[in-house]
Parts: sequence; structure tokens; C-alpha cells
Amino acid sequence: MAANRAGLLVFLFFIFASLPVYALSEEEKIRLVIDSIKDTPQGTQFIRNDKGHSADDAVSHLNLKYSRAKSRVKTAEDFIKYVASASSTTGKEYLVRYPDGTTVMAAAFFTERLRKLEKAK
Repeated sequence: MAANRAGLLVFLFFIFASLPVYALSEEEKIRLVIDSIKDTPQGTQFIRNDKGHSADDAVSHLNLKYSRAKSRVKTAEDFIKYVASASSTTGKEYLVRYPDGTTVMAAAFFTERLRKLEKAK
């Protein structure tokens, strides 16, 4: 009986070990990082050029910027560095301000979101 169980476990191990592990594409990572903005606490502001914007506005803005820069953006890290971190017009860094007043650089915010996403998958 124990030998049968051991044989079954070995068989199942090889079956599951041979299944491909699904990895997110860079496009999927970028889309999920953008969408993660919606998961911030209500009242979080995304600061662009010294003006606060809602999560919905930030998602719309980043989707527009990404659609224009897509040919130059190859990875989620590229997206964060070249699209989601600063204004392409003024060069001014984007910020994320939480309702309690805590403010972080958008680059750090999105990098943290990407790392969590990669760990989860």
C-alpha cells in the first residue's frame, strides 16, 4: 500500500513538473501595474506637474502615454522609467500622495507594485 502511494506521488510529481509555468508577458505586467493604481486608498492623489489627479485620471493618463510610447517600451521596467515616473513635457517627477499625507515618488510606487506582482506569479 505504501509503495503504491509512493509510486502515485512520483507519477503526479512528474505530471505537474512537466506542465508549463505561466509567466506574465511584459505587456500584461504593464497593464496590471497601471490597473493597480485603482487599488490605492480612496483619496490618493497622483501628482503631475504639481497638480493632484484621481486614480481614474492617472490610469487614463498612463494608458494614453503608454499607447504613444509603446514602440519604445519593451519591459515593465522601461514603462516605469520612461512613462510612469515623470512628465515627458516638463521632466518633473510624478508623485503619489496618500490620504494621510505620505508622499512617495511614482517610480518607487510602481516599482513596488511590479515586484509584488512578479512575486505573486
